[in-house]
Amino acid sequence: MREYLEQLLIVLAIGSGIAILAKRVNAPYNVALVVVGLLLVLMDVLPRTTMDPNVVLLLFLPILVFQGALSADDVSMKRAARPILALAVPGVAISLVATATIAAWEIGLPFAVALLLGAVLAITDTVSVLLAFRSVRVPHKLAAIMEGESLFNDGTALVLVSVCATVVMQGYADPSAIARMLLVAIVAGLLLGAVGGTVGAFVLRFAPDDLTAILASLVAVFATSLLTEHLHGSAVIAVVVAGVLVGHEMRTHLEPSRVLALQGFWEVAAFVINVWLFLLVGIQLSGDMLVREAWPILLAVVALHAGRAVAVYVCFGALHLSGQGVPWPWQHVMVFGNVKGALSMAAVLALPQDIPYRERLIAIVFGVTLVTLLTQALPFRRFLTWLGVAGTAASPEVDSGRAVLIGARRAQLELDQLLASGLISRREHAEQRAAFQRDIIDAERTLRAAGMQSHGDVVLPAVLTAQKAAILDAERRGLITERTAGEHVAALDEKLLEAAAGEHSREHGQ
Repeated sequence: MREYLEQLLIVLAIGSGIAILAKRVNAPYNVALVVVGLLLVLMDVLPRTTMDPNVVLLLFLPILVFQGALSADDVSMKRAARPILALAVPGVAISLVATATIAAWEIGLPFAVALLLGAVLAITDTVSVLLAFRSVRVPHKLAAIMEGESLFNDGTALVLVSVCATVVMQGYADPSAIARMLLVAIVAGLLLGAVGGTVGAFVLRFAPDDLTAILASLVAVFATSLLTEHLHGSAVIAVVVAGVLVGHEMRTHLEPSRVLALQGFWEVAAFVINVWLFLLVGIQLSGDMLVREAWPILLAVVALHAGRAVAVYVCFGALHLSGQGVPWPWQHVMVFGNVKGALSMAAVLALPQDIPYRERLIAIVFGVTLVTLLTQALPFRRFLTWLGVAGTAASPEVDSGRAVLIGARRAQLELDQLLASGLISRREHAEQRAAFQRDIIDAERTLRAAGMQSHGDVVLPAVLTAQKAAILDAERRGLITERTAGEHVAALDEKLLEAAAGEHSREHGQ
């Protein structure tokens, strides 16, 4: 146990150093991790130890998937449901078959193993892509499609990884058995995920403090995952659904401090798993094997991009015929943004120890991850600008003004609540509120000078949501009756739908 803890401490120390360095040079931390993982493989400095695939499957994957689902914008994903589902269901199947066909022809793998490789490479990793989106202005719907497609794509692809692994282990394929396995995995995953997410959201609402809320979310994730796995459903799909439901509940009903505590815990957990996965490859691989597989790795990169291109352009071409087209530049972004990352590494490391070609698959997937992160994730911002998808970034003064304005107004609200609770005196409240008011005036002056105006599509939904939360809180405290609250909430919901419809029509018009 002591030796294990020492190894874990070394891994975390390396990971924290990598994260600090990546932040200093303004690079995605997963790019830095894969480079360090490569160096560790080539230098052969880590001891050769085996990792139980069940640890990756039952511990690592649920944390990675839930963290992504928890922070997902479910409202925006609903508006982009058709493109997301097109890529997450038929798109994954098309990408898998196209990638596997090219891989079997180029690399010489048996077709069943090539299908397994195609399923692993169908998993997307949007960490680098979303980081680039945050640094430049891109259409909100494009970001929602990329984020939502990644979540549900991962669930579908990991189900196909399990099916393909079963076929490789058995040595034959039974179409009826495969169809039953897929149906049970997807349906059970959706249903049990909805149950787990609903129960988890209910418990979070009544958790007395941040620590119990974090513990409740942890129990909800692994209870949902293990129960779904026991009933032969897709644990990943279940965790995705549960994460989206818990995230919606968290943002809608929990106070900001609770939201920050939950987000902080799951971000740290996902970061630790990312560090461990990339460095774990250095324990599983040898430098000689990686060098021997250099050419197959490059061929696999070509295969996965060809498969992704077929999936994106075919699926969105079908949507265009139905009147739900996606602009061509956005489609190019989705092809170029096909970056591999921690989930692909976790999927290949979770394969059974005795499955044929396991070591080759690990080497190829790690190599593909390395190539895509270096050649696509790093220049992704420039690619967005070149396509004309990225808007003009706001000046540092404008960004600073917005930050001051948002922070000062939120601080004033907090001061008002402290005064109402009797925790500060009226004099202290007045002095501090006046100081924040001066910051607000200065920030608004900066924004007016830059010609920045308020965005109604952001302000109106936020105001309506705040009204709705206040009315529901008053009803819970017994200040108004349930009937009155229901009437007012229904009216506010109608206004929210009208605002959403107006925004959708503006986007469609663009």
